[in-house]
Amino acid sequence: VGINAEYGSNDNITGKIIIENISEENTEEEIDISTRQTKNGAEHTKLHQTVKTQLVPKCREIVGEYIKYLQVQHGKQVILPTKKGEGINSQPNKPKAAAPVNSIKQKMAQTVISGSSKPTESVDNKRTDINLNDAFLCCVDDLFQCFINPGKMKAYFNGAAEVDPRESGKFSMLGGMISGTFVVIQPNESIHLLWRFGDWPDNMHSSVTLKFKDTGSSTELTLEQVGVPQYSVDMIKSGWYKYYFNAIKRTFGYGSGTL
Repeated sequence: VGINAEYGSNDNITGKIIIENISEENTEEEIDISTRQTKNGAEHTKLHQTVKTQLVPKCREIVGEYIKYLQVQHGKQVILPTKKGEGINSQPNKPKAAAPVNSIKQKMAQTVISGSSKPTESVDNKRTDINLNDAFLCCVDDLFQCFINPGKMKAYFNGAAEVDPRESGKFSMLGGMISGTFVVIQPNESIHLLWRFGDWPDNMHSSVTLKFKDTGSSTELTLEQVGVPQYSVDMIKSGWYKYYFNAIKRTFGYGSGTL
């Protein structure tokens, strides 16, 4: 199942969004979303970049909700074995509910990206820094391994992680949406990365430093990211929590309980 949609601005600048692999067998991160300009030109390129960095992540979340719906409906149709070995439907008297096919396009049509965040030529070149911190209910080594251990990273990225955990080693997550290089690894103390997001201009990297501190009751993680394109700051901040911090807590239980 796929969707072809159009985006546009008040200036009649338009383009297309193509969404593929919509299936209950895929995760939100496995959805293929591509964008296309309908015309060349500076204004078209600026809007296209904004769509890729702001609208596409929102579309991914909307389709992710739809996939969860499909998974629930698929689960209701599971064939259960009887004592005689015959198969029965777990919901024999209830026809499968019609999937809200139009709901995706309706939500996408209602999605508006802020014009104030639209990058201009000067904004494209502006960089800024991000500082985040969070606490995890685990020992330092357990949390440190979540950022260098391929098995652990694949677990909370749902398999979408390729990691070479050594200095000068490369990493790539979510099909290349996140990529970079390990620069310095100081066990259980800090990790320094060159880190980039897939929609950034070619050869643009930020510098990320992760520091780990044992507080006795938890492990405190501080993150400093230097050189982030100004127009993508909010998206990158939310991404650290969604794809890293919260995913780690959810996968390994480091957000509840006691040490």
